[in-house]
Amino acid sequence: MKDLIIRSISGLLYVTLIISSALSSDLSFIIVIFLFTSLALYEFQKLIKYKSPVPFILFGLIAFQFYQQKLNPYLHLSLIGLAISVNLLLTYFLFARKKIILQPLQKSGLTLFYIVASGYVIIATSALGSEITNGVSISMYLLIWVNNSFAYLFGRSLGKKLLFEEISPKKTWEGLIGGGLICLLAGFLLISYHPKYPFWTFPVLALITVASATVGDLIQSKFKRQAKVKDSGFLIPGHGGFYDRMDSVLYTAPFIYLFLMLVSHVS
Repeated sequence: MKDLIIRSISGLLYVTLIISSALSSDLSFIIVIFLFTSLALYEFQKLIKYKSPVPFILFGLIAFQFYQQKLNPYLHLSLIGLAISVNLLLTYFLFARKKIILQPLQKSGLTLFYIVASGYVIIATSALGSEITNGVSISMYLLIWVNNSFAYLFGRSLGKKLLFEEISPKKTWEGLIGGGLICLLAGFLLISYHPKYPFWTFPVLALITVASATVGDLIQSKFKRQAKVKDSGFLIPGHGGFYDRMDSVLYTAPFIYLFLMLVSHVS
């Protein structure tokens, strides 16, 4: 019970910071996501035993150029494509049950295209049209939080059949299904807040979120298994570190952005 209370309080503070910054302005949201992603990047570098200031510098330059609306559109698309490509490669290693290669070149690529590029895409969702200030960004986070929270609750109370035992001994099929159903319901509830998009957009996004958030969490668990650590950090009580907290959104954001980009183009 004590762990659940600590987890709930720290999680609420994390959620409050993101939602309040997103509703306040684009700049405040960009600053918060930049700081959180940079902390996750720092923890990830420690996890894979790689130290380089280059990803931090590049991330800062990219985020600043985006805010100034001067980022080259080809670089923008390239970052989205690279983030998705690396995420899919990590998915292959996960389901093929192969060890993730962590030579110097791979470590450099992962920090740049798994963390930095995905962190940029989270920031870039602020540019997607919505009736609410940063409404798409907030909706993306809400879907991820609903899925992860209810998957945890359903798994804790009803979970019996393990989802991926060798990577995450606490994730269950019951949790996946329970969290997925509530997330789908949340997707339907979000329809009225996004009239510019076809009515089916956010229910489909909810399904994408269920799959991608789960895979993103499992990939992070795989990195921790390889490093033989329980948490990536200790800065968020009950949740571990910022990489522990951001694993789902780092994996999910590029797929959500791509989907919404295609929907906007078609409609």
